[in-house]
Formats: sequence, C-alpha cells, structure tokens
Amino acid sequence: MGLIVSAMLVVGTCDAGATAETLDGRAIVVRECAGCHQLRPPAASTFETLLDRTAPDLFYAGSKFRQEWLVDWLQDSTPIRYSGVVYLNHLGSVGDKDRIAVDTVQSCSAKLDPERAEAVTEYLMTLEDATMKTGVIEPGKKFSKPKALRLFRKQLPCIGCHTVRWGKRVMGGVSGPNLTDAGNRLNPDWVYARIENPQHWDPKTWMPRVEMSHKKRELLTLFINTMKSPARIDLEKRDAVAQGSAAPMSVFVTREAASRSEAEKNYRLYCVQCHGSRGNGRGINDTAGGLPVSPRNHLYAEEMSQLSDEELGMAIAEGGDAVQKSGLMPPWGETLSAQEIDDLVLYLRQLCRCEAGG
Repeated sequence: MGLIVSAMLVVGTCDAGATAETLDGRAIVVRECAGCHQLRPPAASTFETLLDRTAPDLFYAGSKFRQEWLVDWLQDSTPIRYSGVVYLNHLGSVGDKDRIAVDTVQSCSAKLDPERAEAVTEYLMTLEDATMKTGVIEPGKKFSKPKALRLFRKQLPCIGCHTVRWGKRVMGGVSGPNLTDAGNRLNPDWVYARIENPQHWDPKTWMPRVEMSHKKRELLTLFINTMKSPARIDLEKRDAVAQGSAAPMSVFVTREAASRSEAEKNYRLYCVQCHGSRGNGRGINDTAGGLPVSPRNHLYAEEMSQLSDEELGMAIAEGGDAVQKSGLMPPWGETLSAQEIDDLVLYLRQLCRCEAGG
C-alpha cells in the first residue's frame, strides 16, 4: 500500500525540552513539525511537488492512526518506510541493480516525554477527513487468513511493495511502508478507504487504484489489521542496500524533472520501483525476500518486440493477469488515463528501441 507515510512517518523533531506552558499540542506541532509536514490540504499533485516532499502529510492523521500507537511512537519512534518518504529520492546503484541509498534516508528523531506525546497526539487526532466513512470494518470479524494471504500475495500486487510477516517469515517489497505492525498503527477504516481510492489521499501516490469487491477489500483490511508483530527489515541481508561507493541515483532520477515528458515521469513514479530506473527489471522491490517473480526487462528488445502495442497497453491498464503474466504487475487503468497509457507504451518502445514484430 503505498501507503504511505514517511521514511519513517516523521513527526518532526518536536521540542522535548519545552516548558509546561507549551503543552499545547497544536502549538508544538506548528512550531516543530510544520516545517516538514503538510498540516493542511492539498497533497502534492504534480511529479515535481511530490519530489519535494520531505515528510508525510498529517492533515488526515486523526483518520489514519490509532491514538494509542501514536502516543507510544512519539516517545520512541521506529522506521516505517525504509526507502524514504518518496523512494525516488533515495535510489542508489549497485552494478545494474537499483538499491536503497540508506545514508540518505533520515530517521525521525522524535523522543517526546509522555505528556508532550499525549498533547501532540491529541491535536493530531483532530485532523480528520470528513468524507471518510467510519464503522466500515469490524476489527474482530473472523476471516480466512490463508485466503487473505493468497489475495495479498498472489491475486493482487500488494506484496510487491509492502512487507508483511507470515509466521516467522518476513516477506515483501520495500517501496511502500512496512506493514508488519500496521494493525497497531492504522485505523482499519482508513486502511479500507486507502485501498478503495489511494489517490483521494495522495494524488501522486505510486499505489494503484484496483477495482475489487467490498468483500475482497474487507478481507485485505482484516488481514492487515492482524499485523501486530513489528519486524525490522534487514536490508543488507536482503541485498537492498547501496552504501559507500555506490553511485547515488537521486540526481539522475530527479534532475530537470520539469523538462521530462509526462510519460517518463509516469514511468519513474509508477514503474521504476519494480522495473528499475534503467528499465532493466532490477528495481528496489526485486530483492531477496521481495518479489517472487522478477519484473520484465524493458530493455530486452527481443522479448519486447514480440509484444504488440495493444498487449503492452492491456498489461499496463489491466495488470499482468490480462496478458497471462504475474498478478504482481498492477493494473494502472484506474490510475492513469487512456492517453497516459498510450504514451507509456510509446515510452516503452523508446526504452527497448524496438517496434512490435521488429
């Protein structure tokens, strides 16, 4: 869920040394957190403004978070997004693979005392989205966990970007937030609403909007709500880290963004996380313990030329299942317009330097 939230859901560096008179949650947040966080809508709506985001939006924090979790987290913050607030700004290169330039991902330094954490949380919980339906999810409702895992991992593309725990196994991609503790962190009604329409919350999120029934959306939400065993992702063990001499790619990705074609911007925002910044199928989600099926190499002319433009367009719009490929390839038809999809097909032809049947 690219869902979606900070390198570490940063709530600034709220002043732990504030005096008793300043225990006004709003005053603390405005003074210490507003420099990084959006406290009022709208969210970033262009590629360029998205790249400028340094911390998650908080103007719907009261709809999104569980109050008790937020109080505890503000006293001892832990990582949530290992690839940063906007993953494109934290790409590194190891050989032909994209990896996370961990030295550029900043952790939240909030370590508030209990009184200040309570005050900040009380204020943040007043920041709600009035349009979000509540009471949609019954948290204790019984459901089939194996069926939910199958939906999350195989029938839908969720596992490609999010990490979950199943028994002792920790698996999934890293371009979205870590969900191993999502049941403690997130309001299940918000999870349901986020799955239903990611772009309502974040117009430029790299999480696709996927049409599905209420029952499937409910099943996913109940499954995520059971994730209450936080697991720290060992990025080095997963071969997901770019350190030391690794060439930083953030400049390559973001420089002169305004001059790039809309198709290239869309490719970078939605496709690079799995297919890689070069288009070679070696994105940050394709690491050990990440994608069970490697993404297509868009540079491979011999394979790409065997696909018609119609097939490429169908794969983008309807997902991998539509062309007898992996369901991990998301359907982008509810996120991108028909024209944007056509333009992406042309961009793919530029990458492979090939034509259909060529």
